[in-house]
Amino acid sequence: MRKVLAAALVGSLVLTLLPSAALAGDPHAVRHRWEGVAIGAGTVVLGGLLLHALQRPYPAVAAPQVYTPPSVVYAPPPVVEYRTWVPGHYQDRWVPVTERQRVWVEGHSENGWWVPGHWEERVRSGGYWTRVWVEGHWR
Repeated sequence: MRKVLAAALVGSLVLTLLPSAALAGDPHAVRHRWEGVAIGAGTVVLGGLLLHALQRPYPAVAAPQVYTPPSVVYAPPPVVEYRTWVPGHYQDRWVPVTERQRVWVEGHSENGWWVPGHWEERVRSGGYWTRVWVEGHWR
């Protein structure tokens, strides 16, 4: 469509510049010669502007844009947990032992008072160390 319009415009401009055979011998043709030149020059300038606009259209002028930084909350990177293999091994462990025992307490004097003999239960805490095998595991 543009090519057809451009060809029609150029053709009309060429026809306006060619001298017309009807003006030959007309005494008034010389009088209006400069008006014709001005009209032809205006047509050439207007045609050139139109042709230029058809060949290279200009983009629409957009309003200036103001940069606003994005309001994005970034999540922290995921925690990477590295696991290591602990091979099987022997380990020393404490084995607690609690011992209850009933003992006879002889009669005695305590804070100026006589305490008769009686049975008491006594608790003795203790324990011992032993070596145990611990299977391999991931840590």
